[in-house]
Amino acid sequence: MVKRLSSPVRRQGWRVVAVICVSIAILGSGAYYFISTQTGKNENGGAKDLTQPASGPETSRLPEEPESGIILEETRITVPEPEGTLGWSFGAKKIEYDTDRNSASLQAVEGMKFIDGRPELRVWAGAVKLDFGTGRVDFEGHVTVKSDKGPSFSAAAARWDPDMKSFRAYGNVQYENGASKISGDELEIDLELEIARVKGNARFRSPAF
Repeated sequence: MVKRLSSPVRRQGWRVVAVICVSIAILGSGAYYFISTQTGKNENGGAKDLTQPASGPETSRLPEEPESGIILEETRITVPEPEGTLGWSFGAKKIEYDTDRNSASLQAVEGMKFIDGRPELRVWAGAVKLDFGTGRVDFEGHVTVKSDKGPSFSAAAARWDPDMKSFRAYGNVQYENGASKISGDELEIDLELEIARVKGNARFRSPAF
């Protein structure tokens, strides 16, 4: 019977090969894990960047102050008096701002005038021009102003003077206070519509006369 003896040198060589293979496997696994982790981070970072808003200026944002030529349709505007108290509130079919002149033009207007914080006067006009610098208000296209206490006037045009706290009306002026009526070419009247002065072709009618 013949016995085969293994050489110690050969057995040691197999051990070396086995150790090398195991080391390569471990290094390969570590490299794959590192590459996979970095790829995941990059992909997540890219997705995160997609959800973040652009740092540049937003072109769709409206300016903080109205620019010249901006038109608002079917809206309201409230205008304070120069001293800061509540002055006018207007509703209009169209409002156009002109910041170069610090003014606004309104069309198809209905509004109210506040006295001591209360709406005391009602106004209707075809058009209104507002001067924000002076507080002056110009009414055009036939204007009617009526007090909650009863007196009223109408005219082709009128102007509110915030310094004098009075109206000045022009063209086919009609003033009514109770049963009394006054007509003429021009009218100067106080804020409460109680003290009126009519000029030009003035005519007065009253049941008492």
